[in-house]
Amino acid sequence: MKKFTGFCILLLGFHISLIAQTDTILQRIVLVGDGGELTAEKMHPVAQAIRQVVNLDKKTTVLYLGDNLYRTGLPDDQTAEYQEAKAVLDSQLSVVENTQARVIMIPGNHDWQNGGRDGYSYIIREQVYVDLLNKPNVQFYPKDGCPGPVEVALGKDVVLVIFDSQWWLHQYEKPGIESDCDSKTIEE
Repeated sequence: MKKFTGFCILLLGFHISLIAQTDTILQRIVLVGDGGELTAEKMHPVAQAIRQVVNLDKKTTVLYLGDNLYRTGLPDDQTAEYQEAKAVLDSQLSVVENTQARVIMIPGNHDWQNGGRDGYSYIIREQVYVDLLNKPNVQFYPKDGCPGPVEVALGKDVVLVIFDSQWWLHQYEKPGIESDCDSKTIEE
């Protein structure tokens, strides 16, 4: 009986020490690339997996790394494809719905109309759509089709540095020397 009591006390002490441990994670960053294709589900399968597996607390940032909309970004709202494209964005952003986690979206080449002539207007439409949702835990960076870099503080000791590599590759209209971007030329 003495051994059993000693074992119970040891087990209880171990349990209390586990409970007393503090969370040592400063920030949790979930990277999602090429998330722009929606299947028949209401929520994107990757977003669904994140909701099921990841602790979506205030230390968590879900970072969409571009190609948020296949094949050619967010079309004009007067087109037949608009509602379907909008549903993909909504599905991705819903991953942090009713949580303290946040989403940051970065554009990719598909968001820039897959490098097409009207890519700049596509990227602006996507940013405006995300911004107009007015969700405090959802951001789109860099703004206004600018290349960046943009510094985003995730906490006291963690900073993301975001830039849009498609800006360098895009051969058509994009913000340049006349823009309000911090970097206006390839050299900058």
